[in-house]
Amino acid sequence: MQLPCDHKRTVVLARRDGVDYVECLDCRQIFEAEDLEPAVAESDEE
Repeated sequence: MQLPCDHKRTVVLARRDGVDYVECLDCRQIFEAEDLEPAVAESDEE
């Protein structure tokens, strides 16, 4: 059974229309860089 990759080692392949495309050097998967960024929780502070 293969363990899921954390995509810690990446390289930018291209940038198009403000979107960076990266490749994981461990599993060779290609995806948008924003998919790696942790989601920011929005708060309802007023």
